[in-house]
Amino acid sequence: MKFIFGIIFCSLGFQAHSQYCQPVLDCTDDDLILNVSIGTLTNASTCGSNGYSNFTALAAPNLNMGSSYPISVTVGDGWSNESVSVWIDYNGNNSFEASEFTYIGTGSGSVVTGNITIPTTTTVGNKRMRVRVAAVGAAAATDDQACDEDSEYGETEDYTVNIQPALGIDEIKNQNKLVVSNSNSLLNINSSNSLIDSVELYDLTGKLIYHKTNINNSSSSLDSSVFGNQILVLKIPTSDQVVHIKKIAN
Repeated sequence: MKFIFGIIFCSLGFQAHSQYCQPVLDCTDDDLILNVSIGTLTNASTCGSNGYSNFTALAAPNLNMGSSYPISVTVGDGWSNESVSVWIDYNGNNSFEASEFTYIGTGSGSVVTGNITIPTTTTVGNKRMRVRVAAVGAAAATDDQACDEDSEYGETEDYTVNIQPALGIDEIKNQNKLVVSNSNSLLNINSSNSLIDSVELYDLTGKLIYHKTNINNSSSSLDSSVFGNQILVLKIPTSDQVVHIKKIAN
């Protein structure tokens, strides 16, 4: 049984304005981030040194102001509650604030999915995104935890996202719509405005159980009967550089 202690271990447990804090957490007991996926970004990882990893040098996904984006975070099973939180430093002041916080969800040994809405009041350009998992329940995953070390067990990863201007009316109308349906043991995927590049299917532990590439078609289907009755996560990149993430009940 794991005991969560309220211990502050490092002097970096407060938010400095000259640089981003790097909270020290323990992810060696499987309270960790295994994969982060948003937009064109997908990054698999293991437990970082002192529970922190800096992935800000990876290619930044483009996120438009006023738009909502699905995000999926695969978490370990170190505790029955592994809560995922995300902050994006929209104002670029090296501090993660309440207005920059999104609670994603809570799971254990599973893919936690949610949505992040980019405010219209931010500015364009590269911004730091912090993804955090902590071995706490949903009620304790609050907006003031970006630099917290009291929870002790968890992991923090930093990324870069590129904020773009809001889409115009015509662009919104032309945004790709993707529909997934399940009929007669066939999982059918249909894209309205662009081609499907590939299809990836994951179980809730984050394990890849199906992968088809070079589809280059507006529709695709697969036999879902072989996967049994379970919740699955679909990841579908399309030719308009959008990555669709959908949770389905098989």
